[in-house]
Amino acid sequence: MRARKDVFAEQHQEEIYWPSFTDMMAMMVLIMIFIAILAYVQSIYNAYDQSQIKNELHQVADVKKHISDLIEKQLQKNVGKDKVVRGPNNTISVEGNILFDTGSAEVSAQGKKVLKPLADSLAAIIDEKDMSKYLYIILVEGHTDSVPYDNWSLSTERAVAVVKYLAQANPKLARLPYAQYLAATGYSEYKPIAKGNSAAALQKNRRISFQIILDDNKWQNKLKDIVNQQ
Repeated sequence: MRARKDVFAEQHQEEIYWPSFTDMMAMMVLIMIFIAILAYVQSIYNAYDQSQIKNELHQVADVKKHISDLIEKQLQKNVGKDKVVRGPNNTISVEGNILFDTGSAEVSAQGKKVLKPLADSLAAIIDEKDMSKYLYIILVEGHTDSVPYDNWSLSTERAVAVVKYLAQANPKLARLPYAQYLAATGYSEYKPIAKGNSAAALQKNRRISFQIILDDNKWQNKLKDIVNQQ
């Protein structure tokens, strides 16, 4: 009688054991499926973040080029394509003799006609939030030829004269927040764009350039925000 009870107990234990093992296997399968789903979702999320980063970098590059394009087109409209040069970093240059008389740091009458519509274009650029949110400075650069002269002073004074006239031509540029986007500097004869001392080379090297400098902190912080959201 006791032996029958032992057999019955063993059978009963087996009946309990096998359903529990089946449940455990089913649970393991569900866990594996859940992990796979999480990995898939994470891969989609990471791809989305990478796409956001690429789009942000592309937008920053487009801002600089777009502003340079607008300045270039405005100058070409007033002085002709052959008098405007696009240099490294999308710098736009116009020959200095168009804006100034020889040896002078006072904007000429012809120069004022060229700069007046440019001033309006710059104000419109700053008004455009999609561009100005990344903009740090529109740097006006003065350059001279290599003919002996006080070229440091002349190049700097010409750049300052251009900024001052732009602010005079469009009063918006004389006050905040517009004025904070304009700056001037001089490079003397030390950043020539044409080699040699021919009359043509000297004329090209005497120029005013417009360099677009973006605010690194603004767009880099934007990228950090995207990365930190992961």
